[in-house]
Amino acid sequence: MNATADTQGKPRKLTTLWLLIAIFALPPMLAWLFYFNPQWLPDGHSNNGTLIDPPRNVESLLLQTPSGKAFDWQSLRDQWTLTIVSEGGCDAACIETLIRVRQIRKATGAERQRIERQLILLPDTRGRLDLPNLQGLEGTRLAIADSRQRETLLSLFPVQFSDQTIPLFIIDPQLNLMMSHDTAAITTKQILQDLEKLLKASQGWVKGGQYGHQ
Repeated sequence: MNATADTQGKPRKLTTLWLLIAIFALPPMLAWLFYFNPQWLPDGHSNNGTLIDPPRNVESLLLQTPSGKAFDWQSLRDQWTLTIVSEGGCDAACIETLIRVRQIRKATGAERQRIERQLILLPDTRGRLDLPNLQGLEGTRLAIADSRQRETLLSLFPVQFSDQTIPLFIIDPQLNLMMSHDTAAITTKQILQDLEKLLKASQGWVKGGQYGHQ
């Protein structure tokens, strides 16, 4: 009698377990799905930036640190990364954009531990590259692409160095470039809105607080 009851009870327990898993897993899955497919949502729900479709994995881009060591893309895995790409150095407009990026990260509150900031520098067509003074911008990951990486970089990041605008790129926790923002045509608040949606959609999926900078 007891054996029969136990046998009948096991499928019920498993069914309950799977129902609980579905209940807790479905909301973030739907949030993620709808964020990357905003056309499925009712009117009035969309992103402010430009989705890069399909997303582009950035690990093929070989970068170096200022000390000459290979830049480790894996150090950014499981984080959302806000990336600026600049040619020849980082002028006043570039520094101003980095300050905006710092403010955006700070505005996310406790979620900022899930966000990294990155500046990628590429020598200009004459080979000139001036390393910037990032005092006050501590925590920004500086990475350098040599001239041989120009073609790879431009194939990944849709940037026109001849333009006056400085785009902000978002790299997801799986190291995929998935969104860009025209910082000259969009407000800091609008960029923050997109980032907050991404953070909410990926809540519980991404490890944070790995590096500790504030």
